[in-house]
Amino acid sequence: MTERDDRLLRLNAALDGELDAMGSLAFERELRDDPAFAAEYRRLTTLRDAVRRHAPREAAPQALADRIAALTASAPAAPSPQAIATPTATVVPFRRRTWLDSRALAMAASFAVLGFAVGAGLTSLRTPTGSGDVAQNLVSDFARAAIAGQPFDVASSDRHTVKPWLADRTTVSASIVDLAPKGFPLVGGRVAVIDRIPTPTLVYRHNEHLVAVTELPLRAKGASGTSAIDTIDGYHVARWSDANLAYVAVSDMDENTLGEFVEAFRRGGGLATEPSRP
Repeated sequence: MTERDDRLLRLNAALDGELDAMGSLAFERELRDDPAFAAEYRRLTTLRDAVRRHAPREAAPQALADRIAALTASAPAAPSPQAIATPTATVVPFRRRTWLDSRALAMAASFAVLGFAVGAGLTSLRTPTGSGDVAQNLVSDFARAAIAGQPFDVASSDRHTVKPWLADRTTVSASIVDLAPKGFPLVGGRVAVIDRIPTPTLVYRHNEHLVAVTELPLRAKGASGTSAIDTIDGYHVARWSDANLAYVAVSDMDENTLGEFVEAFRRGGGLATEPSRP
């Protein structure tokens, strides 16, 4: 087994909650020390949660349910305590084959329904989404990062460090604005996966609060929105665009402060062309 295969097994075991205490601690250290591995874990977590959220819950076909019920009813009942205690009681032989058939059919039905649901969920992920889905996905990404204590993949206040790191991993050239004089210093960046496309996310801090700005192509579905700030699952979301990119900002700061951040970012012009370094 190659090292890549071993890492993939550990990653999937973590997603399924199958790591023991020692394995979980080792996995957390690996996520902390390897930003690319942490980004892949977040991508698969996003995919898993999206399947759970969008996959329809299908009931088993009535014919199959009737067949399982008939087989279950045909299995003999367990002998009562009185029958066991009475020497003259007739003990009915246990029909193991019927019981196995019933359980196998029930398991087959469960796997069939699960397979259909996963297939439908993956199909829905491939289908263009509505205008609210991009913001909803980014809110979920923001919440997961906050819970995991890893709001960024690369931690740096230097845009000349963050920008090339993101450029190597995304298809959008990140526009980074220096907002430290306005009270919003850059603290790092991470990769968000939108419609299976890795996109750059810049993370700024204001006191104890964070704001994550994901930068998307102008044609990205659901990236555009009104100038009003929305509230999704308790987080504030702002959307705007310029001549080059669309922006979606998610934050746990209050609405007024987020509005100040957006205004400062927009006045910064995006700094799409950064000054060259000597």
